[in-house]
Amino acid sequence: MTQAVLDLADDDHQQNLNNRSGFEFETTEAINGLECRLSAWTTGALTAYLTDGSGNVLERQSIATLSPGETFTFETELEADETYWILCDARGYEYGRGRAAVDYPIESDSLVATTGVFTGDGLTTSNYRYCVDRISPAFGGETLDLGSDEESQSWSGLDQPSGVRIQATTDVAEFDCRLSAATSGVTEAYLTDDSGDVIDQQSITNLGSGESFSFDTGLVADEAYWVLCDADGDSYVRGRAGADYPLESDSLIATNGIYGGDMETGGYRYCIDQIQIPDVDEPTGQALNLGTDDEGQSWGSLDDWSGVRVQVTESIHGLECRLSTETEDVTTAYLTTDDGSVLERQTVATLDGGDTFAFESSLEPGEAYRIVFDARGRSYVRGRAAADYPIEGTALDITHGIYGGSQQTESYRYCVDRIVPQQTNFVTPDSPGTTDLLNLGSDDEAQSGFTSWSGVRVELTEAVHGLQCRLSGETDVTTAYLTDDSGNVLSQQSVADVESGGTFVFDDVLAAGEAYWVLCDSDGEDYTRGRAQVDYPLESNTFVATHGIYTGESLTTSYRYCIDQIETLQGRDDVDTLSLGSDAEGQSGFTNWSGVRVEITEVAHGLQCRLSAETDVTTAYLTDDSGNVLSQQSVADLEPGETFMFDTGLGVDEVYWILCDGDGDAYTRGRTAVDYPLESDHLSATHGIFTGTSLTTSYRYCIDQIQTVRANTNVDTLGLGNDEEAQSGFTDWSGVRIQATEPIRGLQCRLSGETDVTAAYLTDDSGNVLRQQSIEGFNPGDTFVFDVELKADDVCWVLCDSDGESYTRGRAAADYPLESELVSVTHGIFTGESFTESYRYCIDQIQTTLAGSGLTSSLENRSLDVTTVDVVEEPSIDESGDLAAELIAYITAQNEVNHEFVLPAGTYNWNTEFVLPDPIEYLEIRGEPRATLQVRDHSVNVAFELGTWADDNPPQHVVLQDFDLDIADQSERDSGFITAHVGRCLIDNVELVGSRWRHGPQGGGRYTCLINTRDPEMLSMVRNLSFPDGEIADSDEPSVGHSIGFSADPPHEGITLWQQCYVEDYVDNGFYVSNSDGENLIVHGTAVNCGNGTLRIGAADEARDCKVLLDAASDQIYPGAGLWFQGGEPLAERIEIEGSDAQNDILRINSDADGGQITGLDLFCGPPVDAPAIRCTYTSDTDPSGVLIEDFTVEDVTTANDNGSVSIRRPDITLSSGQIDAENRPALGGGYDPDLDDVELS
Repeated sequence: MTQAVLDLADDDHQQNLNNRSGFEFETTEAINGLECRLSAWTTGALTAYLTDGSGNVLERQSIATLSPGETFTFETELEADETYWILCDARGYEYGRGRAAVDYPIESDSLVATTGVFTGDGLTTSNYRYCVDRISPAFGGETLDLGSDEESQSWSGLDQPSGVRIQATTDVAEFDCRLSAATSGVTEAYLTDDSGDVIDQQSITNLGSGESFSFDTGLVADEAYWVLCDADGDSYVRGRAGADYPLESDSLIATNGIYGGDMETGGYRYCIDQIQIPDVDEPTGQALNLGTDDEGQSWGSLDDWSGVRVQVTESIHGLECRLSTETEDVTTAYLTTDDGSVLERQTVATLDGGDTFAFESSLEPGEAYRIVFDARGRSYVRGRAAADYPIEGTALDITHGIYGGSQQTESYRYCVDRIVPQQTNFVTPDSPGTTDLLNLGSDDEAQSGFTSWSGVRVELTEAVHGLQCRLSGETDVTTAYLTDDSGNVLSQQSVADVESGGTFVFDDVLAAGEAYWVLCDSDGEDYTRGRAQVDYPLESNTFVATHGIYTGESLTTSYRYCIDQIETLQGRDDVDTLSLGSDAEGQSGFTNWSGVRVEITEVAHGLQCRLSAETDVTTAYLTDDSGNVLSQQSVADLEPGETFMFDTGLGVDEVYWILCDGDGDAYTRGRTAVDYPLESDHLSATHGIFTGTSLTTSYRYCIDQIQTVRANTNVDTLGLGNDEEAQSGFTDWSGVRIQATEPIRGLQCRLSGETDVTAAYLTDDSGNVLRQQSIEGFNPGDTFVFDVELKADDVCWVLCDSDGESYTRGRAAADYPLESELVSVTHGIFTGESFTESYRYCIDQIQTTLAGSGLTSSLENRSLDVTTVDVVEEPSIDESGDLAAELIAYITAQNEVNHEFVLPAGTYNWNTEFVLPDPIEYLEIRGEPRATLQVRDHSVNVAFELGTWADDNPPQHVVLQDFDLDIADQSERDSGFITAHVGRCLIDNVELVGSRWRHGPQGGGRYTCLINTRDPEMLSMVRNLSFPDGEIADSDEPSVGHSIGFSADPPHEGITLWQQCYVEDYVDNGFYVSNSDGENLIVHGTAVNCGNGTLRIGAADEARDCKVLLDAASDQIYPGAGLWFQGGEPLAERIEIEGSDAQNDILRINSDADGGQITGLDLFCGPPVDAPAIRCTYTSDTDPSGVLIEDFTVEDVTTANDNGSVSIRRPDITLSSGQIDAENRPALGGGYDPDLDDVELS
């Protein structure tokens, strides 16, 4: 973790808060934005706020769908030496806030946290921080400051490129350049070599001063480059500043200004005032990089799927994907099976190249899938890169590119340049990151004919994770060594394939205050060493090079050999490493186990173990402290120094053996003398193990390093002790009784070492089965999960048997109660329902997490006693008939409805309206992984009708997810998706397939998706719901009365979050939520070519990070407005409106809106638009309270209308920090003059 990160300590938790909470901080330097991490116990918060020191909001971010530990970013630039607050809340509703006792001030290089803030109105505390546990500069990295402009230069002949000359001191993958304040009119940026030959070029036509552009062409160490700007032959204005060259950062040196195209000056710099090398933020998990785009491809008929094909090798519980840099204008990302059947869609229209999104579906090992993109029938730009398939990763391989919808290629990949598998139970310590670099100078000469070691001696001033070393230019060797200060080898590796200038890594943990030697030779043969004269000591932040080493062990203060650069490495701060010493010898001829015994001293997850240098084995085992095998795996293909992983939760005071053998054959074990115990933060190695079960306090065997990862602070692990015996011949249940002491979500249970069973059960405290699952084929140490919610004081039993057959249970004496922070195990259970306070059975570990509190948690949590019904397996349901009617009949026969209906993959008939007016407790209908409901009866006006308009006691909790509703078989078919009057609902990953025809011969209901959250204390979430196929417009009918896409009406009193929803070509509004008293939050929504209002919000509504596209109005009967403020004082932030072919107001603020605020508007008005870009009106019924439009850009190129681009017909409009560029008509019009603050009109 870099020194720019401000770590604010781990949480405890406080439930049921409803005010804003956070902390105050100060900046010690200017920062371009902040990345913030939700703390481990913060749940249910909806919005994060960045405010000034008085609480005035500068920026909001929606965080409703984030989990603890996930990050969000504020993009606002922060000034040096100013005070700001970061706050979170649930908009007045209750949520759970994480809290930590801290000792203020907490400082990093650029940030100082000074006080906690609670109650949201400035009350502070010097004792606690809330909600966010880490902040860092969001766009951090290394910055080369070239000084502020002192003047602008412009004359008619100023048309040649100007800029700066830079030299890279290390390899640089990408960098950002900022246009200086006085620079304007430039249209092209160039990266050239030192002769002026162009390497990379890009358009910067739309950039203004202070904005940045990026080159992702790599810079090579010690090479020089020019960064230049011009106007493609036209004159321009360049900013100039006096410069005292060289100007240096860690990786770059600016040496000269460039003017006149190729003239150099040592006195000035031009056009660019800052160059920044961003931090490389590699994600947790096994990232699979697919290469940087070579080009962006686009043509009019490029409208079908492009992407990649993946082959899964391990269980995956989601994929994080990154759009490639050249990919533009894609609307939807699809995860499909290998035959193209859609499993999940994600709306990506609001994302740019380099942004990430996630699929949440689980992927099975041995199966192939496709990740593909399109623009819903429009052409788009796909990034393409040459690829050498297969591209192999830890959990998946990329085998082909996909183009033309379904065609495969082994030569290219498209649209996505990084994929990270999300393996929820698999935690691997990340590779370390470089933190500190020391250059040792370029070779002066090559010296040949040596056989003894040569190298350098270094002393460490701080503990580091390892050393990355670079072979000098003249060096030609085959082996590298890391030794202690006496020359004892700690680690060695082959560098025979490493060229001069190439690097190798020693990943040993090295202690502060110790000295080490980095040495090279050719394994006894003659070699060539590079030599440079140096002036020792050479110092960096974390280590000092003190001597050169030659002839094996001689020291010199005059020269360095073989290595010209060393970087220290720093592992993740949550990774704990225990080093067990380098092998002193290899011992052969053994067949029984050898290894080490470790005790867990802090809750952690996973054991990554490294085979020692002399070890040659085929199998590794993890056992309990009695030698019962919990897990085993083949390591036959691993070399010494390579690692393997045991994926298990580790509870405090648990003991494990890590063992190796040759699977019955003789093997070689590495051995070294050690002084036990060997301790780290989370582990204590107490003994070596030899001849299978014998313990020694003198030696360790086979394993020379163990790493583990600190468990998430909201994960609770309770160890129940290792089995003491196996008991056989039982048929009734055995297990444990569990009581939740806090609200918890999920129970992960581990089979004990002696247990051999086939079925697991979760029951209530009377033994009534609530869940059961087959665990046939599970081995001791394997885990199974019951995905349930338990409230505080809820009691359940976890039991095992063999489905009526005889089985073996592991037993251990237990001193009940066994307690952790979240659960208490109170009894063992035997002979089906008998309790004992003396023993526990079958289960030796339980993991759980604290259930979230607040609105989002109440939406996602469900009660313990939900009944799951598989519609294929349930005998009373005819899944091949009319499934809607079958489910209604099933529900009608129940005394109460608290059910989940699972639809295995397939197509089902939905030929009856699913009407459910009753106040049921819980209903879920979901595909597994995805299903299709096909409507084939014209009587269906809406597929789901839940609750009624007048009902004050509606269905309480409804979940619909992972299916398509298909009305595409004939043009006359028409049906809406849902009208919901509910307490709360969750709709996720659903698509309506086929066009609606509301005024056709078989027209359905007006509402396509009406969500009225009737409980004023609750939240509904509609996520990834898509209506891409629009509706057929009828010119004989008015626009009002056609279909509405997404809507909320006056019975809506709670909050509805519309996340990543997509609607296109609906006549009677796209998003129409402005009428209701309740709140609507539209986040990352996309609305395309809808009539009346494409995105229409009102009094209690917000739209954030949304895209509106109006590009087909000339062909529409009823073209609509883009963004429409109607009612109250709506809020819109970071909105892009592309009105290339709009025939109505692109942005409308009408008389129903008393006020409102728009921040971050990017609006384009195309050539045929016969309407204002922005229209603001009012009447006598309006109570003008002020409309602010700030941080905006309006580009207007219409030739169809000569009235003002921005029509102001009300007195309360303020335009701030923006630009109106109207080429062919006045920038402003209407009867009122707006208040202007830093607005450029042209």
